[in-house]
Amino acid sequence: MRLSLLARCRLAALCTAPLLLAACSNSGSSQPAPAANIAPVDAATAGSISVTVTYSGDAPAAKPINMSGVPACAALHPEPVLDQSVRVRGGKLADVVVYVQSGFGNRGFAAPTQPVIIDQQGCLYHPQVSAVMVGQPLEFRNSDSEGHNVHGRPQIAEAWNFLMSRQGATRDVLFSKPEIGIPVGCDIHPWMRAYVSVFDNPYFGVSGTDGTVSLKNLPPGDYVIGAWHATLGTLVKPVSLAPSAAATIDIAYRAPGGN
Repeated sequence: MRLSLLARCRLAALCTAPLLLAACSNSGSSQPAPAANIAPVDAATAGSISVTVTYSGDAPAAKPINMSGVPACAALHPEPVLDQSVRVRGGKLADVVVYVQSGFGNRGFAAPTQPVIIDQQGCLYHPQVSAVMVGQPLEFRNSDSEGHNVHGRPQIAEAWNFLMSRQGATRDVLFSKPEIGIPVGCDIHPWMRAYVSVFDNPYFGVSGTDGTVSLKNLPPGDYVIGAWHATLGTLVKPVSLAPSAAATIDIAYRAPGGN
């Protein structure tokens, strides 16, 4: 029996759909369900919380990264590359994920469509600490001629591991649930590591060398602000935000063993 052109097209679509689904699921977590109770923030009453993350005590000494086993990577760095697990400048701590831990009840927020980008450049991840919202694309890029694989090891979401062998290649990962501090690494270049945190609200940021994060356009309310660092762990601090107010708080880390 000969099939019509329309029947053949339908049959091909049915056969290829499972393959497409399997290919998509390998790149990370499943597509999240739409958030419930999404409501716009009232700009007339919204405020902001400015957070400064400080560090007291001696920071661990930076250690040089040994890339000599991969000459193509080593050649990209005429000067030594330092592995700084704790980056402190003037008592301010960088690479801290600051976020609203609680205070929204069951309120939902729409995810941005603009991706957060992690670039593999010079056989390093740029940036090393990132944060995205549930449903927001996390885009990995490979700017190196050297091939990399991207191996994510979440505890809640589905793990992923894919090869990016071509310079200029990109690949997205999506998350359906929040999770803080997901480690990402390259099995080919073991010194490469990064951390990704995923939130169900848009109020988060990563501190730079000035140690600050500003959480803007925030509805008034009572919140708990969290801070996460890959080496130093998590600290939390409550804060009340009045309508149209600008609150400021400090979150203080100390060197292990310090007072």
